[in-house]
Amino acid sequence: MPDRWLLLLGSNIEREENLERAVAMLEHRFTVLARSRVYESEAVGDPGGPPFLNQALWVRARCTPREMRDALHAMEASLGRLRTLDRNAPRTMDIDILLATGPDGAVRADPPPDPDLRRFHHAALPAAEIAGDLSIDGNGTTVAAAAAALGPPPAGFRVQDHPVPR
Repeated sequence: MPDRWLLLLGSNIEREENLERAVAMLEHRFTVLARSRVYESEAVGDPGGPPFLNQALWVRARCTPREMRDALHAMEASLGRLRTLDRNAPRTMDIDILLATGPDGAVRADPPPDPDLRRFHHAALPAAEIAGDLSIDGNGTTVAAAAAALGPPPAGFRVQDHPVPR
């Protein structure tokens, strides 16, 4: 059973408030071990949509992947998340499981590492900040190496000057 969960939070509706609320909810439910800085990025798949704020968190929780997904979906819903057919629609909160580790610290296959760690700066850079040394595949590719392989961040991608309060 996974022991630690690397999560990615994202919001592009009332961003600061919703990110702060989500972190508080996660701190209430789980043990938060580490947080990345807050990053701003353009909306993926929605050119011209409102930009996102993203933050990665390490949390400790002994639960199954299904139990974690259910808990995260309930948190999203309590923050006003509406799931529609448009996967790129603006949202109050999106909480993704990027990867999970067992008590031995090894990355688990269930759930598998999120492919967004290799595809998008908004997932890879915050994750690398707090979990850079973890291998995300059988070839030894670390989260930090996957982030570096993406190259320079796109225009509009930046670390927030004023981080969300803790």
